[in-house]
Amino acid sequence: MPLVGSLRDMSLPELLSTIAQGEKTGVISIRSDAGAAQIHVQVGRIVQASDTLRDERFGEILIKLGKISHQDLTAALEAQKADGASGRLGAILVEMGRVAKADQDEALLYQTCEALYDLCTWQVGFFQFDTHVAPEATGIAIPVRMILEEVARRAKAEEHTRRESLPEAPDSPLRVRRDLTPDKLELLRLSRSFHQKTDEFAPPEEEPRVLDLDELEAPEPERDSF
Repeated sequence: MPLVGSLRDMSLPELLSTIAQGEKTGVISIRSDAGAAQIHVQVGRIVQASDTLRDERFGEILIKLGKISHQDLTAALEAQKADGASGRLGAILVEMGRVAKADQDEALLYQTCEALYDLCTWQVGFFQFDTHVAPEATGIAIPVRMILEEVARRAKAEEHTRRESLPEAPDSPLRVRRDLTPDKLELLRLSRSFHQKTDEFAPPEEEPRVLDLDELEAPEPERDSF
């Protein structure tokens, strides 16, 4: 029975760690409103990953790595179209002699790793890990630990970049007013010394007498006139 769940309950890094520890084999399918993805796992190692959100295609990666030219890619795409798009682009380029098998594996490794780095940031979606589906045979096998370490490193670097890009908060006028300058400190010292030497600011020893309401309303005595 496939393992089904939500990325809110179990993140992809947690799922990959569980699969790696159990050395499981199968295919992880992920679906969300934004797109879909697949991760092929062989004995706890990732052999392929792809998602529909990435604009970079396999042929473009080969061009970026300097393995083929635009003319090579055009010829391979035409051959793929003539074959009914059933053959993989990398295999076609190898058959055409435009790239070596090692070049194909290098491009696949790059594509798989970049897809995994993006997928590990997905927080919304549903996954299904089916052990009855055989993963595709490729020339790569990536340890899950290596992927998760790179994911953590990138997340830390992005957080550092975000903090560096935030503008510094300007000094508040209230903060400037509250700062004690040397002249303010001297004035405070003198006022405290004056308070200790005099009783001007001392509270009265006796409590003030409360006047009775009759006393306030009583008329003043008549004065003798001269």
